[in-house]
Amino acid sequence: GFVRVDRDYVAQVAELARAGGCKHFVLQSSRGANQHSRFLYLRVKGEVEDLVQAVGFDRCTILRPAVLLCKRQESRPMEWMAQQFLGVVAQVFPTAYSVPVEMVARAMVASVLQPGEEKVEVLENEVIHELGKA
Repeated sequence: GFVRVDRDYVAQVAELARAGGCKHFVLQSSRGANQHSRFLYLRVKGEVEDLVQAVGFDRCTILRPAVLLCKRQESRPMEWMAQQFLGVVAQVFPTAYSVPVEMVARAMVASVLQPGEEKVEVLENEVIHELGKA
């Protein structure tokens, strides 16, 4: 189910968006995304990055945030513990290991509003923080 949702559905949405006239596609991926990774999560994120780029948008922005800090309705105990720890670490190293989801959303909007210099732009966690403050 994860592959279907995070790769296949996203690739289909990209194709539909392009067919509908979308010129700039913004994709939230993950730090460490790599289509050759041994880890399923990172491999799928890398695969969907490649599929979206292959669609042929005039411009494609890929955001690769670190651990997303957010409140969830469903129970994910390990993720909750990681978020608690990273929330404290973020006080000392704010851009190193995590990013609030609201900041990612603001960075996505900012990337669309700012003119792009490259056809494909990959924004890592530190840049997401900078754009998210704009």
